[in-house]
Formats: sequence, structure tokens, C-alpha cells
Amino acid sequence: MGSFQEELKALMPDRFLERRASAIERIDNHPEMKRLRQKYPDRSGDLTSPRRYRDVSEHLVQCDACATCPGLIGCQNVQKGHRSVEEPSPDKQDELVFRLKKCELLKSYERQQGIGERIKSHFIPEHILNATFDDIEPDPPRMAAIAGAVKFCSEFVPKETVQGLYLYGPMGVGKSLFAGAIARELAKCEVDVLMVYVPDFIEEVKDAIGSKESVAKKLDALRTVPVLIMDDIGAESMSGWVRDEVIGPVLQRRMERLPTIYTSNLTIQELFKHFANAKGSQDEKKAARIIERIEPFVKLLPVGGRNRRRG
Repeated sequence: MGSFQEELKALMPDRFLERRASAIERIDNHPEMKRLRQKYPDRSGDLTSPRRYRDVSEHLVQCDACATCPGLIGCQNVQKGHRSVEEPSPDKQDELVFRLKKCELLKSYERQQGIGERIKSHFIPEHILNATFDDIEPDPPRMAAIAGAVKFCSEFVPKETVQGLYLYGPMGVGKSLFAGAIARELAKCEVDVLMVYVPDFIEEVKDAIGSKESVAKKLDALRTVPVLIMDDIGAESMSGWVRDEVIGPVLQRRMERLPTIYTSNLTIQELFKHFANAKGSQDEKKAARIIERIEPFVKLLPVGGRNRRRG
């Protein structure tokens, strides 16, 4: 009397056996199988055994889908954005097991989603927050500023970089776009950035004066964020209180510790005059103190070119 396997084989239709043999042959000749045998010569011996047919087949189907990847939205794998990868079995020294792991497209998508969370903003338009260096037209009057901004991002080291940037030039030349591109590039490296439009932020702080705790909380965010971008400084309505109780303490806390990036229509000399002529508190010494918390800790970058708001 033959073995059970022989009896079972005798009961199966020839066509079934042919299909099974053909499927095993396809698996055996698949390029991925050849790769696995080369990489794991001691662990790949059982990959074409009947008991591994299902998980090996699923692995190969997903490998084929990844080989003709249509993008994350059109992903055909069982779990969208995941690919099947092999790992040595932790339990059996002569086996491989297959796991699902996030593919690079899904990782990139999640990083992009996280970028938005790492750029905190107050009153900054969405197109500025979504800006990249590719959005900045590289015309000659802006090349030095582009190079300086890119260099700042490429050389930035968290908790070590303390020098910021001062981007200045006429209205409409794209200074805020530069700041947005810097913020986005740093956020890709998982650096927290806070970008505030200074005139509106000052008004918000004034509105919160009745609540000391609220004012302190708002200012503390500026004092402690790893990178602060103060957009359009010098365009705010300047008073002695704004200069001495808002801007001064924030910059005092940051200087020599954390980098600050400024955009302004004013040169440093013009910004000094702006602070010196504060409404109700004209004081050149106090203005000089503010400038001493800015100028030594930034690289000055003029931004030129045409007014892009006017086409």
C-alpha cells in the first residue's frame, strides 16, 4: 500500500497538479527568488516548499506591484504605501519571514504632513508657508540672498547654530517667500520653526494686555522656539512699550542662544531709527540696545529685483 501522499496525489486531477507545478516553477524562476537565494544561501532552501506557497506568493505579488509602482494613490498592495520585505526568522535559523514595511513614498508623504506641523505660524499666508527654493526666481539681484539662505539651511545644526539672517529690500521683491522656503527646508530636517508676521502679532499681543498670562505665553513661544522668523519687522506701529516690553525681551533671550531670521523693508540703520522714534518714547540708547541684539547675530542679505506683486 502506498503512502498517504501518493494516495492523495492519485485522487487529484492531472490539470490541478499541472497548474500547481507551473505555479511553483514560476515562483522558482522569479527574479526576487534568485535575489533571496543569493543574499540568504543558508535560509532560502524552503521557499518553494508547499507550506510556504501562500506567503511566498503574496511576497512576489507585492514585489511585482512595487516594480511597476503607479504612485502612492494608485498603490495596488494589500496595505497601501507598504512593501513586503524579507527578514531572517527570529525562531528558525534556516528560514526567512516576510513583513510589511512603509515604502519611501509613504514615508515622504508623512514627512510632508509633519512639515506643516513643525512650521507654526501667525498671520502668514499659506502660499508663503508652502514655499520652496524652487519657487524663487534666480534673477541676478537675488542670487546672493538665495545662496546665503540655502547655505544657512545646509549648515544649520540644532542647538549649535546661533547666527540668523536679516533679509532686507524694497516691498514686493520676495523676502517673505525666502523666509517661507527657509522654514520649509528646516522643517524637512525636523526643526521646529515659528514664523510670525510682526505687525499683526504685535496687535495680537496688545489685545491680550488684559491677561498677563496670555501675553507671557505668546512671548515665551517666540523666546524658546529653535528658529524664529520675524517677517516684516519695522512695519509695525512702534511704541516704547512694544520696543521695550515685547521685542527687546524676546531678542535678549534669543541672542547667543537661538537663531532668528528677519525680513524687513528697512536697512539696519533705518530699523534703528524706527526703534529710536518710537511713539511716546523717543530714545536712541534703547533703540541701540535692540540693534545690538540683532546685528551681531545675523548675516545681512539684501534682496533686490522687481516688485513681483505688480507683475
